[in-house]
Amino acid sequence: MFTAATSVTAAEDDIVWGVNSAPPYHIVDGYFAGQGICDVMISAFERALPEGTRHRIENYPQGRIAALIRQGENLCFPCMIRKETQSGPVIYSNSVMEYPPHGLITRPELAEEFTKQFGNPVDLVELLKERRYRFGQPLGRRYGILEPYLERFLHNTPRFTEVSGSDANANMLAMVNAKRLDFVIDYPLLLNYHNEILPIDLVFLPIKQNFETQIEGAIGCPRTVWGQRAIDLINEAIPAVRDDPQFNRTKDRWLLLQNP
Repeated sequence: MFTAATSVTAAEDDIVWGVNSAPPYHIVDGYFAGQGICDVMISAFERALPEGTRHRIENYPQGRIAALIRQGENLCFPCMIRKETQSGPVIYSNSVMEYPPHGLITRPELAEEFTKQFGNPVDLVELLKERRYRFGQPLGRRYGILEPYLERFLHNTPRFTEVSGSDANANMLAMVNAKRLDFVIDYPLLLNYHNEILPIDLVFLPIKQNFETQIEGAIGCPRTVWGQRAIDLINEAIPAVRDDPQFNRTKDRWLLLQNP
């Protein structure tokens, strides 16, 4: 059950899960409420961890979750890209699942233009060097190895829009559809989900810079004594979570759907 959080400093909870409205990772309302990949992942951890482990779920915007973890608050985020370098304010668990690589989501006419000019998979660097196309990114969202290219060519320019709010993912797709943005970057499962809810005429294109590179999904907790204890508990449960039938059914539901 989702709660409106006021504080995450209570030490009595073994794990405090920070969630945000970001379908299909977390789905907080509507027909698929509670059926997001990371919602079901949390449930799988609740089943896999020892009886008596205390869990709490707090609902925050994604940017707020990231800020709280950086500040060392007792909060773990279940849907992070795992970094090999274990430094900085976040401790990462072992890999929980693998995502397909991020790609471009754009309108069909631009998809044809992009593949004609920049190849298929699309050479993202060459596309960004054109300095013509408008891009949107949810507040607090990062794209792994692609992020440095976005920071170099797009951030702090008129072609970059940061999308905020509880429906940021849906809003940025709507902005592409309405020609307010030209492309966004995300996993194919985002388009799969929105085509399940309300089909939209958008296209997913692979990117040359990360083509066929699997992305490891992990839990992130603060680099504190509490955070390390939470990660130790989580790591012990990961093998059971990866084998959890309900988690795997949900994961396959969103990952294996095909674009129309």
